[in-house]
Amino acid sequence: MGIFKAPNFTTRAEKISSFTVSTAEYGSCVMELLGTTRISGNVLYYDDFTAHEHRETHRSGKGGGGKTTTITYTYTAAIILGLCEGPVAGIGKVWIDKDLYTYPHENIGLTLFNGTQDQEPWGYVTAKHPEKALPYAGLAYMAGVADLGSNASLPNYNFEVKGQLLDTGDGIDVNPADYILYNFNKVGMSDAGIVGIDNYRAYCKAANLLISTPSDATEARAARDIINEIASLTNAYIFWSNDTFKIVPREDRAIGDWKPNNKVMYDLTPDDFLAQSDGSCVSYSRKDSSELYNRFSVEFLNRENAYAKESVSYEDTADIAVNGVKQANTISANYIYTKTRAVILAEAAARRNKYERNKYTFKLGWAFCRLEVGDMVTLTDPNMGLDRVLVMIDSLTESATGELTFTAIGRPPMEVGETEFNVHENERPYINFNFEPGFIAPTVIFQPDPSLMYNDNELWIAVKGQSKYWGGCNIWVSNNDNGYRLLGQVTSSAQYGELVSDIAKDATELEVSINGQLISGSADDAENGDTLLWCDEESFSYTTAELLDNGNYKLSGLVRGQYNSDAAPHKAGAKLVRCDDGIFKTTFLDSDDGKTVYFKFTSFNIFMSNEQSLADVPVYQYIIRKRQTFPPNVTNLDVEVLHNGQRRYYWDFEYPEINNISGFRMKYIQGSIPNWERGFEVQDGLIVAQPYETNTVRQGAHTIMIKAVNSSGNESKKFASVLVNFAEPLEDNVLYRVDFAENDWEAVETDDSKRTDGYIHSTMAVTHWVDKTNYYWDKPAAPYWGAVNYKSFVMTTKLIAPAGGNFFLVYDILNATNILYKIANKDNIWKQYATKFDVRAGDEIQLKIAAPAGQEETVVKALMAVIDVPDREEHFENITVPEEGIELPIVTPNYQTTAVRVDSITSELRGTYQLDIVSRTPCKIRFWRINNDAGWSRDPVAVVADVTWQGFEKEVIE
Repeated sequence: MGIFKAPNFTTRAEKISSFTVSTAEYGSCVMELLGTTRISGNVLYYDDFTAHEHRETHRSGKGGGGKTTTITYTYTAAIILGLCEGPVAGIGKVWIDKDLYTYPHENIGLTLFNGTQDQEPWGYVTAKHPEKALPYAGLAYMAGVADLGSNASLPNYNFEVKGQLLDTGDGIDVNPADYILYNFNKVGMSDAGIVGIDNYRAYCKAANLLISTPSDATEARAARDIINEIASLTNAYIFWSNDTFKIVPREDRAIGDWKPNNKVMYDLTPDDFLAQSDGSCVSYSRKDSSELYNRFSVEFLNRENAYAKESVSYEDTADIAVNGVKQANTISANYIYTKTRAVILAEAAARRNKYERNKYTFKLGWAFCRLEVGDMVTLTDPNMGLDRVLVMIDSLTESATGELTFTAIGRPPMEVGETEFNVHENERPYINFNFEPGFIAPTVIFQPDPSLMYNDNELWIAVKGQSKYWGGCNIWVSNNDNGYRLLGQVTSSAQYGELVSDIAKDATELEVSINGQLISGSADDAENGDTLLWCDEESFSYTTAELLDNGNYKLSGLVRGQYNSDAAPHKAGAKLVRCDDGIFKTTFLDSDDGKTVYFKFTSFNIFMSNEQSLADVPVYQYIIRKRQTFPPNVTNLDVEVLHNGQRRYYWDFEYPEINNISGFRMKYIQGSIPNWERGFEVQDGLIVAQPYETNTVRQGAHTIMIKAVNSSGNESKKFASVLVNFAEPLEDNVLYRVDFAENDWEAVETDDSKRTDGYIHSTMAVTHWVDKTNYYWDKPAAPYWGAVNYKSFVMTTKLIAPAGGNFFLVYDILNATNILYKIANKDNIWKQYATKFDVRAGDEIQLKIAAPAGQEETVVKALMAVIDVPDREEHFENITVPEEGIELPIVTPNYQTTAVRVDSITSELRGTYQLDIVSRTPCKIRFWRINNDAGWSRDPVAVVADVTWQGFEKEVIE
C-alpha cells in the first residue's frame, strides 16, 4: 500500500435557474369542447421551480484508491394547464412527449379539475401560495408538480378530453342536432327553436353522422359559420322562413328507421310558370363533364391513430374504368373522428355529384309562397322536354313585385306519395287587370322657397287621380312638347284642393275642399312648419284641422308668411297644397331658368297596368324661375394648438339630405369683434375636409369665422366664429426670474442709501455746507468746501434655486462695481461673476456687489437673477371659466407659472375680452369683458376657452 492516498474528483453539472415554457399564450380563446378530442392545453400558472441534486460516486484502484463523484440535477415545477370550458366528463389518453398513458396514471403526475362553477382552488397552491389560489370556475384544467427532467423544459402534454353533450350521441361523439342547438343557446337564442330538428337528429343518429369539436378549434368563430358548416357536412339545409329557423336533411334514401321526405308539393306545368327574361318557363343547366368526378376524398382526424389527420376515398370504379381517375377537391371534415363516418361523407359526395348535376331555374307567382328550400316539386315543360321531372328546391329569392325565383336540383329515382296541392283540379277564376285608371285631377306645379329645398333648383309637383281605380302615374317631361322622356313615377296621391272662400292676409282660419285626411297638430307644430301648406307663393301652417259635415276641413290657428314668404290675401278657388312626402320633387339646371317645360301624366290602374298613352293625356306647362338655396349654417367652430404652433380647426355641420356642399370658406379679422365682410380669407379656394390645419393667422388676438358654400357658390347666411391666439405669448424657453428691485429692494441688504427714484446710490463721505453766515449760495457757481467724495459700499442678497439649470444675472449698474457669487451649500467660496454657471435644485446662491470709494457715484438701477429651467406646457380644451375665475387643473407637480395663453374663446356676448392671471401658484385665471353693449365698462364674464399653460416644476419645495 502506498503512503499517499489517490486524489478524489467531483464533477458537478451546471445548475439551471429557470425553465422554458412553450405552451403559455396570453389572451387566447377558451375552447368549448363538445364530444371527445385531443388538445394540448395552455399554461395558466407555474411556480416553485425546484432543482433536485443527485450524487453518484465511483471508486478506482485498491485500498487508498481515489473516488469520483458526479453531481447532476433534475427539476420540477408546479403547473396548471388550462384545457377548455367545463364541466367535462373526464380524460382518456394522455401523451407526454412520445409516451402514451391512460388517465389516471402515476407517471402523468397531474390531476383533473373538471371545470364546475363551484370547484375549489388547487390545494397545493392554497397551502403554499394562498394569495395566488384561484378556483378558475367554469374552466377545466390539469394541475400537478411536473417532472421537467434534466433540461428544465416542460414536456409536451396532449390530453384526450371527454367534453360535453356525450349523452346525445354514442358516449364519445355528439349528435349534430344537439351541437347546433348548443350554439343557438350560447348566442342567446335558446328560445328561437328550429322546425325539423327532431327529424334531423333522428337522421344523424341513423346515418351514424356523429361529430366532435375540431381539435384545432382555437380561434373564435361566428356561430353562423359553425352551424352552416355542420349542416353542409351532414348533407342538410338550414334556413330562416316564416319567422323561424328550419332544417331539412337532403338524404333521399331510407336509413334504418329513418325515412326521407317523399312528399311532392306541386306538379308544376306551363300554366303555373311566369315567363323569364328570355320568355322560357324553365331554364336548365348541366355540369360540364370535366366537373363529373369519380374519386372523392375526405380528410378527417383518426381517433384510433392518436388523432392524426388521414384521408379516405370513395371511388366510382365503373366510371374510372371508362374515363380514368378524376379526383374531386378533398373535403375537410375536422368534426369527424372515425374512418367509417369519413367513408359515409365521401359516398354522399359521390351521390350528390351524380344525381345533382342538373340545375333548374323557374319563376312562380305569390300563390306558391308555401314552397321552401328542401321541398320537392315536379316540372313539366314540353318545350324543354320535361315531363314530371322530380326536383328539390335548393334556393329561392323574392322580388319587390312578389315574384318568386327558384333554383332546384335533380333527385335520384325514388318512390313519392301523392302531390300535396293539386292546383289544376279546378278552373282558375279570371281576374280583370285592365280597369281604366282615369285622368289625373288638374295638377299643381310650383317652386317653394329655397329654404324648403335640398337643391337650389327644385320643382314640386302635386298629383292625384280622380277614379277609384287610379293607382298612380308616370311623369314625362319635354323641352318642346315633342319628344318626351320619363321623369319619374307617382304611386300615391298628394293632398291638395281649393279654398272655399276668400281669406285676408291676416286671417287665422280657412275652409278648404281637399282629398285625404288632415291631422291636427300643436301650436309648436305650426310654428315649426310641421303642418305646412302652400297657396299662391305663400307658405303657412295650421294648428287644428276640423272635419265639417260637408266634407271640407276648417283649418284654424294659422301661422302665416313662413319660410321667407309674405302673408297675402287669397281668393276662393285658389289651389292649396299640403306639403308632405306625397309631393313629387325634381330638379333642373341653372341653364333652364326662364324656360318653358312641358309635362304629361300617364295614369295606370291599381294593378299598375292599362297605362294611358302619351297621345291621349293633356299637356301641362310651367315656366321655370330662378330660386337660390343657401347651405345650412356651421353651428360651432373650435380650435386647438399643435406642438409645432399650427392651429387645427374643427367645426360642427349637418350636411343636407341632397349633398350639394362644395366646401367651406374661412376668414379671419384682427381683434375680437367678428365681421365677415371685412375679414381676410385664410386660404385661396374652399376648404373641403376637416380637421383643417394652418398657421396663416399671425400672432395676436384674431377672430376666425367660417361659412359653408354650396355648388351654386352661395354661402351660409350666418357664420360660426372663435377667438384665437389671445393673451400673452408663450416663451420659447422657460426662465425662472427673481427681480431684486421689487418691493423697494426688500430682499437686499446694503450699507448705502435707497433713493426715491427707486435706485440704490453710494453715500457721500462728508456733509458739505456753505459759510455759516450765508445759508444759501450767493450765486450758482459758488463752490463747496472741499471736493466731493463717496463711500464704498457692499450690497448682498441670496436665493434658493427651485430647479436646476443655467444661472445668469441681468443688471444695470452705473460706474465701477465688483460682482461676486458663491454657492453656500457647495464650496462656499466667493467667485468673480463673468457668465452663466450651472446650479442644481436646492442650491443657495449668494450674491455680493461691492463698490469702491471715490469721487464717482455708484448707482444700482436693476438686478435680476435668472435660471434657465426645463420647460413644462399643458393644454386645456373647452374649459369653462365662470365669472369668479377658475384654478387651472395643472398636473405638473410643485409648479411655477411663467405664462398663460388663451388659444380660443367662446362667448355669446360681443366685445373685447381680457385675460387676468389672478395668481400664478396656484394658477388662477378669470376674464373681463371690455366695451360691452351698454357702453364702456369692465365686467367679469363667463366663457368657454382653450388655454395653454407654460411653466416649470420646482424641484425644491419651499
